[in-house]
Amino acid sequence: MIIIMAHPDDAEIRCFGTILKYIDFGYRVRLIIVCDGENGISIAEKEEFGITKINNSIRIKETENAFSSTPVEIKVLDGFVDGNLQLNSSLIMTIERELREFEPEILITHYPDGIGVDHQDHFVVGKAAINCASRNELVKKILLAEPLLTLRSSFSSNYYVDITDYLDAKISALSHHKSQSGRFYLENEFHKIRSSYYASMVGYNFVREKHHVESFQMLYQFE
Repeated sequence: MIIIMAHPDDAEIRCFGTILKYIDFGYRVRLIIVCDGENGISIAEKEEFGITKINNSIRIKETENAFSSTPVEIKVLDGFVDGNLQLNSSLIMTIERELREFEPEILITHYPDGIGVDHQDHFVVGKAAINCASRNELVKKILLAEPLLTLRSSFSSNYYVDITDYLDAKISALSHHKSQSGRFYLENEFHKIRSSYYASMVGYNFVREKHHVESFQMLYQFE
């Protein structure tokens, strides 16, 4: 399994429980992070503290700490700038090379929301990863991870993973992202409520029994 995400913390937010579950299924997992998130600073922080960038190594180290208790292989790509990713031949060729090298059966990447709700880097990385994986016959399943503002996007979930046994580990992983503290999408309650909501879509008894679910839009599957 390969996960291709734009920034540090993207995989932890969207699919950390699913990653752990597939590791338990016996999959080798590699996480590709396209850029190091050096521009992951809010406008309020820029104005209040005069900060324009985060040290390149800080956010990557946070993700490394988040996955430190797992066998996930982490690779950060060179030459791509946070907030300024472009859907071009450089990105396509780089992702193609990663797919050929790792030979994954499953890809998880961003849902490339075309309306403009999600982060622009997520749109670009999702498009590029889908483009490359769709031309790679070894990839048997493509899962698109849920954007943060689902109801404002065209995302439509059709693939659900029970992460009940992994929710605590996911919340622990998110706690490592100190540089992004204050973001709603890193709060424990956000993930508990969201994963319960998707459990309710599976069935009332499922959520009543306090299950938690991560959701995806499955683009392709070949068995």
